[in-house]
Amino acid sequence: MLPQIFISAFILLLPVASGSFPEVYGMGGEPVTLPCSYPESRALSFVCWGRGECASDTCGQTLVWTDGNRINYRTSSRYQINAQLLQGNASLTIDYAYESDSGLYCCRVEMKGWDGVQTLTTSLQVQPGSNSTRNKGLAIGLSIFVLLLVLVSSLVVANYIFMKKRPGSQSLVAFCVSKIRTLLNKEAA
Repeated sequence: MLPQIFISAFILLLPVASGSFPEVYGMGGEPVTLPCSYPESRALSFVCWGRGECASDTCGQTLVWTDGNRINYRTSSRYQINAQLLQGNASLTIDYAYESDSGLYCCRVEMKGWDGVQTLTTSLQVQPGSNSTRNKGLAIGLSIFVLLLVLVSSLVVANYIFMKKRPGSQSLVAFCVSKIRTLLNKEAA
């Protein structure tokens, strides 16, 4: 048991010594899971997940807090703590991750006993998802279509106004129908 404690302490202190944190990557619009585990043999007091780097006595800006039996506090239903919490898995899943979810997250597990606090800061990077790229493409295409529609309409109206000044000119509807017929005849030929 003692070697496991030293190994766990080394793994937890390694990111602090190197100045970086474990990184998790996810795609926008999809669930992302941030890992956090603790020795299953220890009795759990509570688990807290928060935004920001772990502090000595808090888990940062608290997102989810549980005593192991039920969720006592949650800022959003998007945050889910693993159902295997009492088996040593305190991972956090963020449903439908956004790019704005990127940043540091703190997992703080308090277990019964004199050395019962374990913290882990993880860096999350959420990349734009395929849905957001598709939506941007749709918006650009729709914008171009509307711009072309306005431009063609303006040309038709300007041409009509110019033709209206001639004696014996036709109505706007008849003018548009004749232009459409001309275009269709050119296409058919």
